[in-house]
Amino acid sequence: MLAVHWTPVSKTKNILKNGIRKNKKGLFCFPLTGHHALDRWWVHFFNRYQTRSRMKYNGILFRITDDDMPAYFGQWFGATNWTEFEKEIKTTKELGKKFRDNLSFELGYRIASQKKLLEGIIDGREMYKICMEQAKLAQNNDPKSLIEGMNSHDYMWTSLSDYQIVLSHSIPSKRILRVIPQGNEFGKVLKKRKKEKWKGDRY
Repeated sequence: MLAVHWTPVSKTKNILKNGIRKNKKGLFCFPLTGHHALDRWWVHFFNRYQTRSRMKYNGILFRITDDDMPAYFGQWFGATNWTEFEKEIKTTKELGKKFRDNLSFELGYRIASQKKLLEGIIDGREMYKICMEQAKLAQNNDPKSLIEGMNSHDYMWTSLSDYQIVLSHSIPSKRILRVIPQGNEFGKVLKKRKKEKWKGDRY
């Protein structure tokens, strides 16, 4: 899984040289989704809620490996620098399943809501069970249903906009794949990389 760690532009040079350093709670990052606004959700969050003046950020892109485990994946208010939380995910395989389950829940929730299956349901575990059952049925009937959701910005935003991953270890500089600018330049970078790859594949 690819992840992005957002840092002030002024710290980028040091990170490229020395890697991304975790703090006492871990290393905070976000799964890369390919949806421009969603991947930059944390940038908007920082600039909206921080007391300091607005600043520019760069995203540091890297691939999560088993060496970064254990990890936490969930909503940000359950895992902050001031919160006690457990990193229960032991492998990247488990992390991938948690990520997919989160997206499946949204699919099931939408279907269950349309069918009015959640009316009167108060218990969170019961609601989760119903939603996951509906998601499984939907994917059995149409294997592309979850993929269609992942291609939808609205669907992904609802599923992940306040989520984060917290890893246990720092990321060395050699594992940094590239820097993602805060603005629209990232789209141009992707197009350029795809074009270069296409040329390389041809030859």
